[in-house]
Amino acid sequence: MRALGQKILKGAPQVFLGAFLLCSSCEGEPSAEKSSDHADSKKSENAASSTSQDPHHEGPVRFMAYNVKNYLTMDVYVKGGKKEPRPKRPEEVTALVDIIVKEKPDILGICEIGTQQDLEELQGLLKDAGLDLPYSHRSGGMDEVRHLAILSALPIKETNSQAHLPFQIGDDEFLVRRGILDVTISLPGGPTHFVGLHLKSKRASTSFDEAEVRLNEARLARAHCDAILEKNPQARIILYGDMNDTRKTPPLSIMMGNRDSQHYLEDAFLKDSRGHLWTHYWSYQQQYSRFDYALLSKNVKAEVNWEKSYIVDPVNWLDASDHRALLLTLGDEAHQDAQ
Repeated sequence: MRALGQKILKGAPQVFLGAFLLCSSCEGEPSAEKSSDHADSKKSENAASSTSQDPHHEGPVRFMAYNVKNYLTMDVYVKGGKKEPRPKRPEEVTALVDIIVKEKPDILGICEIGTQQDLEELQGLLKDAGLDLPYSHRSGGMDEVRHLAILSALPIKETNSQAHLPFQIGDDEFLVRRGILDVTISLPGGPTHFVGLHLKSKRASTSFDEAEVRLNEARLARAHCDAILEKNPQARIILYGDMNDTRKTPPLSIMMGNRDSQHYLEDAFLKDSRGHLWTHYWSYQQQYSRFDYALLSKNVKAEVNWEKSYIVDPVNWLDASDHRALLLTLGDEAHQDAQ
């Protein structure tokens, strides 16, 4: 990885459009303004679908869900109280690539990616380091800075991402900040919907209740999954992402649904090497929380190898992001009853 670090440092002004921020809660307020930056996502999807023949994948599939912490360009405060646009620090990018490549995911679900160029640059760095994920899709909502994305070694068969999702709080209309990412990828067990989210942060606002915004975003995410299941009751779903809330809260309960229903989405409930559950560290409050989840339809959960599914916790995790990634291994027949 030393060569990778030298490459990043040498080309940082031109190569990266990322940013360093002390905590992921530093974001603007939601409004009914619609983002106009989604043409690149369709371009990426078409490019990924242009391969003439799908590769045949045998064996388990490794899915990694990761909030990469502001892999984008944004204004940050500098000396003198001024703001300047800054990319994600090269040393953070080096650590990020190192962590991802060592886990060797077949599919990578990303929160907090910036432009299409940012996504392509990360894709290129991973390939240079030995991890080729040639298929991609990027989506978002009213937030013009932070987006959701998928990088995959397996072809993306279909996309149904939603960018414009309004909801009411009192007399005011809001939009889901990052929208809903939805791609279908054919796994050995069958076509599977990867539904990505990044719900409103816990950053307080004087003009709205952030918890109520998050609750409405969760309701729309559940409605999106219900629409998939109404069309096909046997549909396979992985609902994942940075939910910015903890397990026993209304947004998580809404997204999981009725426990007695066949359409219940079960919490993967992953742990790290020490048996710990937290996935996010808020340095300002010195607070550890479980914000990142993978919720699975029952037919997907039945294929999970629990001994090879975990929270990724290398020693350099905080050098890359304030979140720790989730790693889910699907399709390996061994150890199905481990959990």
